[in-house]
Amino acid sequence: MSNLSFREDGSLTQDQITRGYEHKPPPLAEKIKLYILAFTSVPFYRYGEIGNIVYTIGKNILDGVILFAMFSMAEKELKVAAILGLVVKYVYPSITIVSSTYTSGFIDHLEAFRESQNQIGKLIKAHVGIAGGQALGAVFLFSCFPPVFKYCFSDFPHKGFIIILLYFLHHLCDGSAQIVEGRTWFKIIEIKIRRGADQRLSHNFWVIYALSQNFQLILGQLFIWSALGITAEFSSTLTSPLLTGTVCFGLVCVVVSKFILPIAYRLKLCA
Repeated sequence: MSNLSFREDGSLTQDQITRGYEHKPPPLAEKIKLYILAFTSVPFYRYGEIGNIVYTIGKNILDGVILFAMFSMAEKELKVAAILGLVVKYVYPSITIVSSTYTSGFIDHLEAFRESQNQIGKLIKAHVGIAGGQALGAVFLFSCFPPVFKYCFSDFPHKGFIIILLYFLHHLCDGSAQIVEGRTWFKIIEIKIRRGADQRLSHNFWVIYALSQNFQLILGQLFIWSALGITAEFSSTLTSPLLTGTVCFGLVCVVVSKFILPIAYRLKLCA
């Protein structure tokens, strides 16, 4: 096991203090190598990171295609575009507060278990709930895509209120799941990398974590702008095979993404 340890009061040991003075942040090329090493050598991190990448691709495709088309429909046909924007601005902070409060209590309860394996088991169960929430959120967002929305709700009165409700439910499910996932995923990699057996990885935990976040950010920008470009090109024919295929691909990516780690754990591909 790693020599990283803390005193009973949580303070650093003298050995850790000495290493802190000696440690130098690695250059970018070395950071990339560390990220690849963590990806290839730590199964929990590999399957979880695959899920994160697949989710990033799918969610940004959905945002790039659906939000553009949905807000255009809401402004021109339903006259509720401003209300959709207000839903995000004023409801999302409430979702954040509730989710953060619940998750913090869950993590504190979890850390009462001394055995990391007990913690991992409960974190995986939480991850299944996260996967379900994000999958359901993707379905609600997909329902806001104009061709789908018109097909499902064209005969309903007060269609404007329906799309507001769907958009709200999307943020409720996906937003809550993202907040919970951010903390539970961090706890998993803290156990498996920061406190893991490979000291080279544990000593560069924050480097690996930050590089992963930056990579997903760049990947997300690439896919959201590509999706926006495709949508702008085919905005007059939203039912075109390319656009329909793009949206369906994004939906499938989001729905399956966060189930990858729990399934791998169930199949004993990571332990």
